[in-house]
Amino acid sequence: MADNASSLRNGNKVLIENQPYLILDTDFVNPGKGQAFTRIKIRNLLNNKVLEKTIKIGESLQEADVLNTKMQFLYKENNTYFFMNLETYEQTDIGKDILSDNSRWLQDGEECDVTIWNGNIIQVDPPKFVNLTVLSTEDTIKGDTVSSTLKNAKLENGEIVKVPIFIKEGEQIRVDTSTNEYASRVKN
Repeated sequence: MADNASSLRNGNKVLIENQPYLILDTDFVNPGKGQAFTRIKIRNLLNNKVLEKTIKIGESLQEADVLNTKMQFLYKENNTYFFMNLETYEQTDIGKDILSDNSRWLQDGEECDVTIWNGNIIQVDPPKFVNLTVLSTEDTIKGDTVSSTLKNAKLENGEIVKVPIFIKEGEQIRVDTSTNEYASRVKN
């Protein structure tokens, strides 16, 4: 068991009812009357469900024995994704269900953050930013010079993101995979 104060930090992984959770947010509450407690917002690392839980002072949570490592995405075949451990060079295949929406940002050869629990990969995070080519964009109205105006752009991976009006077909853009939004233009 870990002591309460140190285990209840944003980003820590804890074990609740034999399942690993990631602490997203902590809020220490001292109501004035009654006992102080900590309210935590946690995300289940197996099914991505987010919930809130109250931890009383003196109560402790066990740290989840998860391993975070980097793996290289090699290729996709049907709904199976193949990764290579960068230390052992072992190849591992992962089903689409574990990747969820993150699969759309995977590019051959990219390094991903992988979370392993009980010998199984339970989470794969693509790189924070990926560079993709714009296949097509909407036409803009002549004279529309408002810098905050956005238009849809279809990317090489089939995704559609909002981009500034100055982005043209064939250009490379950087996408933030945590927000699924345009980040910047890629300079050649």
